[in-house]
Amino acid sequence: MTAPILEPGEIARLERLALTPDRRVAASGSGPHRSLLRGRSLDVVDWRDYQPGDDPRTIDVQAWARLDQVLVRLYEADVDLRVQLIVDTSASMEVGDKLRHAVRIAGAIGVAALTRNESLSVTSLSEPVPRRYRGRSSVGVFLNHLAAWVAEGPTPFVDTAKRLTATTSRPGLVVVVSDFLSAESTAFIDRLAARRAQILAVLVASSEDEDPDVLGEVQLVDAETQHRVDVDLSPMVIEKFRERRARDRAVLAQRLARHGSRLIVSWTGEDLMTQVVPDLSNAGVLR
Repeated sequence: MTAPILEPGEIARLERLALTPDRRVAASGSGPHRSLLRGRSLDVVDWRDYQPGDDPRTIDVQAWARLDQVLVRLYEADVDLRVQLIVDTSASMEVGDKLRHAVRIAGAIGVAALTRNESLSVTSLSEPVPRRYRGRSSVGVFLNHLAAWVAEGPTPFVDTAKRLTATTSRPGLVVVVSDFLSAESTAFIDRLAARRAQILAVLVASSEDEDPDVLGEVQLVDAETQHRVDVDLSPMVIEKFRERRARDRAVLAQRLARHGSRLIVSWTGEDLMTQVVPDLSNAGVLR
C-alpha cells in the first residue's frame, strides 16, 4: 500500500498554521489578508468627500465637527489570498524520490491554505487545467489529487506559464515546487512574475542527482528525453558538476529576488515538519 501524502498527525499540526504573504493581494471575497482595493476593515487608509449613496456609517463624525466638512472613511479590504500550487511532475522528479518530497511540501502548504479558507489552485506540469479547492472539507480530495501524480514526461515550463497566464489574471501567492533542472526555469519565473504574483520557488534536490556512487566510464541517460551521453566520471568531473548546479541555483535565486520573490532549497532526506516547515516559516510563507 502506498503511504499517504501526509499522516493524520502532520495534518493536525499543519491545520494550526496560516499563510503569510509579504505583499498585499487582490480582492475576491472576505478573508484575513490586506487588499489592493478599498473595502471595510478596522484600518482607515484614506478619506474623501461624502457622496450621495455612501453608507452613513462611514462618515467621520470627528472630522465633520473639526473641519465642518462631511468626509467618509476608506478602509482596507480584508480579503482572501489566492494560492496557486505548481508542482513539477516531469520524469526527472522520479530520481531520488523527488516527486514524493515535492507533493508533501505542496500538501503542507495546501492544508494550511484550505484550513484558513483560502482559494487554492493546484496543477502539475502535465495537467491542462488547474483544479480549484476551498475549505477544510476539501483537504482529503486535494491530497488524493496529489497522490495520483506520477513522474513522467518533459518539463514544459514556458507552455505551463502561458496557459496559467491565459486562465488566471488575479495575482496572489504562487508556489512552484521543482528540481529546476530545465533550461526554461528563469523564463518560467519571468512569465509568472509578469502577473505581479508573489512567487516562492522550492527547489527539491536529491543526493542521487549530485553525488553519484559510481566512477569510471558510464552512460548517462536523460530521464525526460532519453538522450544518452558517455562520460568518464571522476571526482573532478563530479565536483565540476556540483559547482555548476550551485551556480544555477544562485542564478535562479537572483532572478527571483529581482522580482521580489524567494527560493528555498529542500533535500529529499529532510523531515517535513521539523525541517521543511520551519524553512517555509523562515521564508515568511507560514506562521
